[in-house]
Amino acid sequence: MASAAPPPPDAEPPECPVCLSPFDDSSVVPRVLPCGHSLCGSCISSLPPASASAAASSLRCPLCSQCVPFSRALGPSSLPKNLALLSLLPSLPNPSPPRTAGAASAARPLPLPLHAAHSRLLARFRHAILPESASPLHSSPPGHPPAGLALGSIACDLGAPWFCSRGHPVSLLPIDAPAGGAPTQEAAFYRPSHAARVIAAIDALSSAAREEMVDLVAASTRLARRVCRVYGAWMGPDAATLWLVSERHTPGVPPLLNDRSDELETVARVGALGMEVCEALMGLHGEGLVLGCLRLDCFRLDHFGRCLLDLNEVLALCRGVRAGVCLSMDGALVAPEMTAILRDATRTRSHDFNGLIGRNSDVWLLGCILAALVTGEERLAAGWNTDGSYDDWQKEVLARLDAALVGTQLEPLAATTALCLSYEPECRPEIADVWKCIRGSQMKPGADALAPADDIVAQKSFRCLLLGELSSMCSAQAVESDEIVQPSQDSDDKNSTPDDESNCGCSNDESVCTAGTDEPQRNGVFKSSTLLAHRDCVTGLAIGGGFLFSSSYDKTINVWSLQDFSHVQTLKGHEHKITAIVVVDNDNQSLCISGDSGSGIFVWRVGTSLKQEPLNKWYETNDWIYRGVHCLAVSGTGYLYTGSRDKSIKAWSLEDYSLGCTMTGHKSTVSCLAVASGILYSGSWDGSIRSWWLTDHSPLSVLEDDAPGSIAPVLSISTEANFVVSSYENGCLKIWKDDVLVKSEKLQNASIYAVKLNGKWLYTGGLNKAINIQELLEDESELEIRDVASISCDSIVTSILYWNEKLIVGLSNREIKVYDKGS
Repeated sequence: MASAAPPPPDAEPPECPVCLSPFDDSSVVPRVLPCGHSLCGSCISSLPPASASAAASSLRCPLCSQCVPFSRALGPSSLPKNLALLSLLPSLPNPSPPRTAGAASAARPLPLPLHAAHSRLLARFRHAILPESASPLHSSPPGHPPAGLALGSIACDLGAPWFCSRGHPVSLLPIDAPAGGAPTQEAAFYRPSHAARVIAAIDALSSAAREEMVDLVAASTRLARRVCRVYGAWMGPDAATLWLVSERHTPGVPPLLNDRSDELETVARVGALGMEVCEALMGLHGEGLVLGCLRLDCFRLDHFGRCLLDLNEVLALCRGVRAGVCLSMDGALVAPEMTAILRDATRTRSHDFNGLIGRNSDVWLLGCILAALVTGEERLAAGWNTDGSYDDWQKEVLARLDAALVGTQLEPLAATTALCLSYEPECRPEIADVWKCIRGSQMKPGADALAPADDIVAQKSFRCLLLGELSSMCSAQAVESDEIVQPSQDSDDKNSTPDDESNCGCSNDESVCTAGTDEPQRNGVFKSSTLLAHRDCVTGLAIGGGFLFSSSYDKTINVWSLQDFSHVQTLKGHEHKITAIVVVDNDNQSLCISGDSGSGIFVWRVGTSLKQEPLNKWYETNDWIYRGVHCLAVSGTGYLYTGSRDKSIKAWSLEDYSLGCTMTGHKSTVSCLAVASGILYSGSWDGSIRSWWLTDHSPLSVLEDDAPGSIAPVLSISTEANFVVSSYENGCLKIWKDDVLVKSEKLQNASIYAVKLNGKWLYTGGLNKAINIQELLEDESELEIRDVASISCDSIVTSILYWNEKLIVGLSNREIKVYDKGS
């Protein structure tokens, strides 16, 4: 039999899919589980048992979730080695000695198995994750603003793919700071590996933020010696902040403006720097990226005096501009058309930038940079958006350019820079033409001035850093949301609140027409307000204690005033995505209760002064695979009910938060709960609705549709009087009266995530990005549903709440819409 071909010399060795340690033939030996997957012996020993009754003779594979036999008395050595993987290992001249039992006991806690959903992310981001040993941030700066940069240096030599030497300076930009601080260990011998923690933080970001981050890492790698290298993401061993680490060079370009003793040397330096600035911008355009804003100190000088663009500095500047604190700052450059986009709150919220984002805005920035390099005054180039007209500023800049360049080799650059500063974007030249102008001025007449290829910027669409997700993660003092960037200065909206200035509040700017409606609204118009504070999908809404509470996948709860819907406070503490929220009003106090995907249940006290810390919190004890709270409900009997992925409903006492009982019967995840008339209704992904007595929590009935093909997961339940309305994943709506199915109708070909019954009015919304308003018409023989109106939304409807003649809707694009009846 022919032997297996040896692996290529540059091939990466196979590694354990759990701890990500490279396999070897001594200390990290691949062992084959009965299910066929291979793990190292240390990870196999630390896997939890499949059940408590078979703790010594079984385990659950973290890759396929199968229960497989395993003798803990014999240990991993009883499992066969994976000889195929061992044959792929490179031959090492000095293999590491095997670990002894004493060393193993003194080692760090074993890594927690990587979540299956994160495996695909790890495959894509593995080269964009700095190792924990890099330790670029040696200590967290006290009082460091979330929008700014932190400085540090690499603690050890890094090989492929970073190739960074020890002590190299870097800058760190905070990307995300999950609530709750550092992640907690699930057991004494478990700890999340560094890669698992980083991947979990990346997974918590929006898809747009993830795409933008990986684009920056890839683009900076390809644009070597044009931009500072963006190494990737890193997290500290104890902190929960995700950092974007970038190469940093200490010398900046602004100090060169003061050194203008020799005119010939100054002209030569301006020409060299101008060409390098052009090359950096053209390189980014070739990658489909535009900046949107810039400042002269975003350019750095490396050890050879080459000018490089620092993308971390650009992102920090973008955050300041998005927060509205940098437009008047000396040196901040924003093109006129980009400023108009920022001031259009409606367009910014909807991300409707088609045809508005292009290379021309960066051409204007290039003209300002060249003007600052030539005149030596950075403040002059950034002064167009202050007092005075644009024409007056442009004339002043051009006059200074002519005075500085007349009689020099760069004299033609004055006319080219004037075109770059044109107010109309279509009148500006290509950056390649600016590069040719500078290059031709420096060469002898008749010399062939090479120019960049024209197809380097042949892009159909561009991603703008100023309008992107990473730039929207601003300081909480300035901006809490990434939707509204800068309120219009000439807005005369009487309903605006002080939170509009901080971009974390209510903006009344829409009117939605719905013809043919009588009761839900008047004059055919719904007045719409938008509440902005969340950074991810809104998952739940609740009202109590004089406040509106909203939960989100961003692991926070936002509190809003019911007087003017201004933002009051953000409650932080959850370590996982919040999936459900409910408020209970008692005689003595009001409580806000939230549940998350990690089986955590948090209780917050509601009052005139909301507490930052939860009143109480606990975690459901269930199988580690089927954990997570999906829905909540409260009753007048003093119990909190939770529906979970483990197919059960648990009743918790609100007096001492003890577990009263567990109700079982569903065959899949309990997805929704509702309480009415002393009965608890529970919907499940198994397609059934079960009812339970609240007095003794005994089962009452099962509501099922026996029609063929009618089984689909239940997504939402709403009750009113003796009616129960349920919505389904297949777009169906079913209405039960006195536990009898009286109406079943398919409203759409997409999932209905939210349903709310208010009297005879029925509100539904879901994947079709619309709110359907219907009227229930009941007579003695049958029940009819009459379509009344439909409100189009910008995103998927996730939750609906009706209060005080207002329709409050949560959306997947982080917005909360408040629809009020027109006057």
